[in-house]
Amino acid sequence: MQTTDETTLDTITFMEQAVTVEESRTTPTTGLIPAAPSSPHQQAPSTSDSVKQYARIKLTLHVFTTALFFLLTIVLVATGGTSTVETWMRGVAGNDYAVLLLFITALWLLEGVLTLPLSYYSGYHLEHRYNLSNQTRGAWVREGLKGGLVGAVLMLPLVVVLFFWIRTSGSLWWIPVGGTLFLFSVVLARLAPILIFPLFYKFRPLEEGELKSSLLALCRKVGMSVEGVFIFDISKNTKKANAAFTGIGKSKRIILGDTLVANFTDEEIETVFAHELGHYKLRHVWVMMAFGTASSFLGLFATAQVYEASLAWFGFSAPDRIAALPLLALWLGVYSLVTTPLSNMLSRAHEYAADRFAVQLSGKRQAFQHALIKLAKVNLADPSPHPLVEFLFHSHPSIAKRLRAVEGK
Repeated sequence: MQTTDETTLDTITFMEQAVTVEESRTTPTTGLIPAAPSSPHQQAPSTSDSVKQYARIKLTLHVFTTALFFLLTIVLVATGGTSTVETWMRGVAGNDYAVLLLFITALWLLEGVLTLPLSYYSGYHLEHRYNLSNQTRGAWVREGLKGGLVGAVLMLPLVVVLFFWIRTSGSLWWIPVGGTLFLFSVVLARLAPILIFPLFYKFRPLEEGELKSSLLALCRKVGMSVEGVFIFDISKNTKKANAAFTGIGKSKRIILGDTLVANFTDEEIETVFAHELGHYKLRHVWVMMAFGTASSFLGLFATAQVYEASLAWFGFSAPDRIAALPLLALWLGVYSLVTTPLSNMLSRAHEYAADRFAVQLSGKRQAFQHALIKLAKVNLADPSPHPLVEFLFHSHPSIAKRLRAVEGK
């Protein structure tokens, strides 16, 4: 049950500017969570200046980084910078696909260097400033390099396949590209819990005991069989707490952050677990996958039209010109900006539904309210963001709204 966009361990984002893997770099310690209110009529956690300030800075950095991506892309394409890079790479390799790989790697490194100060400030300095991080600088660097390498292993072969379809499918290239992205997302969702997540975190089965028995009993209630219930060492990085439902098919599993297990009562953990079961029982994973697939095909179709129409603006004559591909990424990014609020609306609706399911399944409304308040406090989540900010950027409703919804208000 994630309360901030940053704690998205179970989310793989694969089509937006480029194909990347998002891994959480946050973790908590014991003794930092204030006691939950004893009244069942919960109120949202008080909004301190530090919470609002943290949320404002994070949002500003996100918007600035996105704007920097668009600006950098436009400048490189409009000034002939991408053509120059392509020319350089053709002096190194003769095969178009090898040139493509070198070209993408060069631009990726350039973007990484330019955005490194922002990444450091957001991912390390800010988290330490607000006492949310347990990472050393060395650990932050190692995790970043590891994430970059994993992203390259996933992204570069995929880019080659997408380039092949653009080159060989004429004006209908968006159809096989959409199909490839769909297949990629399914395979990644199936394999990520087994092959990718363990590269960043250590997983261990939840030990035998009353808590595990209660969680498995909840699984039986909803007719769910899982590969396992696991605890992962999120505390190596952050003081934040999180839980997630990951995987599809035989790889589906529930994962609990060790900070959640350490700082929350068994009843509270049960309700958080019940929330994740709600996503399974209500088929939210499949709904989001269907929505994402439809959105991807629509976006690729629209982007293909705009991309091919805009090639001449920058002196390109064919959509498979390697130097023009950043322009395609630019238009995909624009489409993502337009459609992300719609995706967030659906996600927020799913969260409300999973909250209701958690209360009904567990029968522990007060424990669930306590868990929501604790999550907001330990994750330094703004309990009542501006409605426009929530609409545009938040995949989860504010804690204040979730508490009112749980109360039926």
